[in-house]
Amino acid sequence: MFFDADFSRYKKNIILILLTYFSIFAYSHVFFMLPPFLLQRGFQPQSIGWVMSAFYLAATMTRPTAGWFLSQFGIRKTMLFAGSVCFVGACLFACIPLTPHALWGLRFFMGAGFSVFVVATTTYQTLVIPAAIRGPAFSITSIGGVLTSFSIIPLAEFFIKGGHSTYYLFMASLASLVSMCVASFLPPVEKNIVSEGNHHVSYLSLFKETPIKYLLISCLFLGLTDSSIAYASSLAIGRGLNSSIFLMAISSGAVIVRLFGGGLYKKVSRIVIAAPAIGLMGGALMGASFAGSNSAIALWGFLYGVAVGYGYPTHLALIGDMIPEYFRGHASSMVYFAMDISWTLLPIYIGYASALTNVSWAFRGFSLFACVASVLVYLFVWKRIRKNK
Repeated sequence: MFFDADFSRYKKNIILILLTYFSIFAYSHVFFMLPPFLLQRGFQPQSIGWVMSAFYLAATMTRPTAGWFLSQFGIRKTMLFAGSVCFVGACLFACIPLTPHALWGLRFFMGAGFSVFVVATTTYQTLVIPAAIRGPAFSITSIGGVLTSFSIIPLAEFFIKGGHSTYYLFMASLASLVSMCVASFLPPVEKNIVSEGNHHVSYLSLFKETPIKYLLISCLFLGLTDSSIAYASSLAIGRGLNSSIFLMAISSGAVIVRLFGGGLYKKVSRIVIAAPAIGLMGGALMGASFAGSNSAIALWGFLYGVAVGYGYPTHLALIGDMIPEYFRGHASSMVYFAMDISWTLLPIYIGYASALTNVSWAFRGFSLFACVASVLVYLFVWKRIRKNK
């Protein structure tokens, strides 16, 4: 895959985007271990749910702002500004006393910076990667987001179990600093998306002139299904299993698909892949909630990773497939906005459902919902798009 002419031409861009995704998602994924970390310090499940939700609430609220930043200042300045917000928030998070109100406020601040940075990164790759290699190229760049399960998350768990809380809390600061450094090396975008040439671009015109609403419906259910992974460590630990094994299995499935499964995009349309990926994610979560051994939860984690390996690159590539270039900054903002609504709501559901029953049953209820939703998304969204083509 890396050795054909198209990939050789864009190899530098692909590698740098991969590294950018790795560093910024390392910043976010460090906090996948926050629930057990806070439980050790006497926090209640409901409080933890709100603290976890604050990050994604901020990300949701600031996604539309990201499109405005991009149209006003361009990609590089937006990324450096957002990275600075991430860095300051992470440093404060590591230094202040751990109280629910303070944690909620800082998580909100950090989520805003993360949100804008990721939108800028996605917009950048939709502009610099051509349509001919968009599917497999996006699969490779998105590996950066799952490599954290092999490195960042196990290291975070090691620090927490070893009592090295200071090291754990400063991991996010280092990750945000690296993300800014990598972003500064990204080659400039040839296409100008700054507002001086595109005064007509707005969210209203985006919805009027493009089929963005169909993509957003699918992204909403993708985000709902994927956001449950923030509590994957609690699911595994609650069943007496190793959370790192589960998360590493997820990453293994995703990485294998993204490295060797790109050929599927040449045989099957991306709009056909989108909904089944959501259904497989839901089914794998259901299986994991019944797992009684590390090998069983690893198997279900691997299947979940396969689904994620196709789900996210497919939906992100569809931005470039369905949306004109001058709308892509705004479109990327709305795609992440749809997914982040899910990341805001689901931790609250898991927190309260876990308190009423347990984490396993909370996951089972949602997994059934995800499987049904994937069928409805295919029938009423993507099948309709195919007929209209």
